[in-house]
Amino acid sequence: VGLVVASVSMRSIPDKLANLRRFEEFMSEAANRGAHLIVFPEDALQQNPGWGTQSDKPTPEEIDYVANTAEAIPGESTDRLSARARQLGLYVVFGMTERASDGGLYNANVLLGPDGVLGSYRKNTLWDSSNGGNEHYFWDRGDEAGKVIETPIGKIGLMTCIEMAFNYGEKLAAKGADLIVTVSGWPANGGAYYDSFAAKNALACNCWHIVSNQVGAVGYGSMYGHSVVITPRGEIVVTTGSEQGMVVTEIAYQVDSSALPGVVTR
Repeated sequence: VGLVVASVSMRSIPDKLANLRRFEEFMSEAANRGAHLIVFPEDALQQNPGWGTQSDKPTPEEIDYVANTAEAIPGESTDRLSARARQLGLYVVFGMTERASDGGLYNANVLLGPDGVLGSYRKNTLWDSSNGGNEHYFWDRGDEAGKVIETPIGKIGLMTCIEMAFNYGEKLAAKGADLIVTVSGWPANGGAYYDSFAAKNALACNCWHIVSNQVGAVGYGSMYGHSVVITPRGEIVVTTGSEQGMVVTEIAYQVDSSALPGVVTR
């Protein structure tokens, strides 16, 4: 069967419970529209009130918020979302702040499904003082440049936001990705670059690319939105535009229905 994917443009707020409720609302809508996979933006679980450019120095309270709301993977929120994914027969990718067992804090992507967490990825190229952002105040750098996770719907390649500018699609192709997913918090004043890099990474990997981006006022900036689904030829199939919302579409990517009883048969 053809895979049905959903991509969300969402303005998260510094309220984890409220964001979880929004996740569940979008998940229910996506399932009702036949989706098998839904993608949420970067750090959409907790949000980061101090996010900004290199000139935006966060307050101690903003730095503390990121640390104090971090969670383990698996953890309380992934357990809750896995239970909902099981009810709906969905695969889910979303961004969050992870607290590692050694106390490190990471800007992480989580891939989960009806059977729980399938894997996670820690952002490797931060938007930090070396390239114009302030993420070094909050997060440690992951040690892997893009990650491919084996799932019943294929090998899913994960990357985060600015990593599109460093051609991580090519790195994920080398690791055998069948489909690539980017969670993002890309600012509105760089929208043309976002559009270009999202397409270039699909081309570099020669596979479908699903990008979910934050939208509206976030931290010290404004996010671009425009969550998209892009063909292996770099063509946009659907986009949310600059508004909060979700797009759902079937892609020319076949999965074995017998391997997905919880997804295909609801």
